[in-house]
Amino acid sequence: MQKNGFTRTLLGAAIALACASHTASATELNQYVNIYGFINGQIESVEAKGGATPYERRGRISDGNSRIGFTGNIQVSEDLKAVWQIEGGLNNFEQGGTNDNGQTATLESRNTFVGLSSAQFGRFVIGNSDSAYRSLIGSGSKLGGNAGMTVHGLDLFNNTSAQLSGNQDSLFSRGEARLKNSAHYLSPELYGVQLAASYGFDEARASRSDRSRYSLAAKYQWEALSVGIAYDRQNNTGIDPILLQRGYGAVVNAQDGVTTSYTKIVASYALPGKTTLGLGYERSSFGMSEFRNPSSSSFYTGTQDKSLKQNALLFTVAQDVGNASILVGYGKLSGLQGIKGYAENDFQAKQVSVGLSYKLNPMLTPYIYFSKITNNPQASINLGQSPLKSNNLGTSSAFLAPGDSPRAIGVGLLARF
Repeated sequence: MQKNGFTRTLLGAAIALACASHTASATELNQYVNIYGFINGQIESVEAKGGATPYERRGRISDGNSRIGFTGNIQVSEDLKAVWQIEGGLNNFEQGGTNDNGQTATLESRNTFVGLSSAQFGRFVIGNSDSAYRSLIGSGSKLGGNAGMTVHGLDLFNNTSAQLSGNQDSLFSRGEARLKNSAHYLSPELYGVQLAASYGFDEARASRSDRSRYSLAAKYQWEALSVGIAYDRQNNTGIDPILLQRGYGAVVNAQDGVTTSYTKIVASYALPGKTTLGLGYERSSFGMSEFRNPSSSSFYTGTQDKSLKQNALLFTVAQDVGNASILVGYGKLSGLQGIKGYAENDFQAKQVSVGLSYKLNPMLTPYIYFSKITNNPQASINLGQSPLKSNNLGTSSAFLAPGDSPRAIGVGLLARF
């Protein structure tokens, strides 16, 4: 009995020592790992009328691009360190994580990468990450990133239904993208200048066509002034003429033999009276292959490649009054230059957004907003987050009918952690 008691005592001590060692390791690990993110919920009244299949007015709960992330670094030398990040979307938390296209997010759905960082040489990472067109001078926060509603950037309404930029559904900065199978370089800042480059590999090589994509960007920061320029190009991509004829609008997807590119110039300036001004211009170039019918001068048929141009302007104003901010944004998308079979002005659109936010503290911000989009007959600009789908709801082919003009009024709460 005494021997068994001694054995139990020795075993208990070993377990306690192992637990203590494990706790110490976890504590040490926590010194290098940060957890961050936010939950952003909105109560809205939305509608979209004017097109062939109107989206009737209704209420809903919407997600404002919620996410959770883990990031850390491993010091190699005094200057060099390894960096890593795992970020996942908490998108559509109000619908159990499934959006209106029937898609669900995974833990690695957002910026997830590993790489090296040096104060002297810059940062190089590989993985699934925002392109330079988005990360360095994106419209989400100041001139880069995606921290809207926490700082005043070019688009004051980022991460809400009232945002005017940031994706293919938007009116401005439609070249922003997160690139899979990609490599990214960010230079150190020198005399206020910083450069970035991204390259996304096309591992699939569908139809033996390389749909790789690259972005280049440069930013200059001088006191309260920020200026940026960026270029993005995707090979074998353009407007789908078949979907255009079927009433889907100008949808950009895989198209062999043509390219799509975007160029933008943006600026942000903070005035002494707590007024922030934002201005942006974007030039889009969409490749398109058109079927060539036989004519009196030629009996041969085939396809003819062409490039269609479209311009977008964005102007925003933010006025801080104590902890409150008054927000105003206006954007206009021009006609589609070079299109045949339609009037160029049929693809015009404009958007007006107004709002008010109030920072209760650095972690909690309630806000209200109103946004109205006016789409001409072939335009289908949509709400920035939780876009409306008037056709094929719940499927991967869900879309907003061209000519439908979305409108949203809502109240939201952004809780950071």
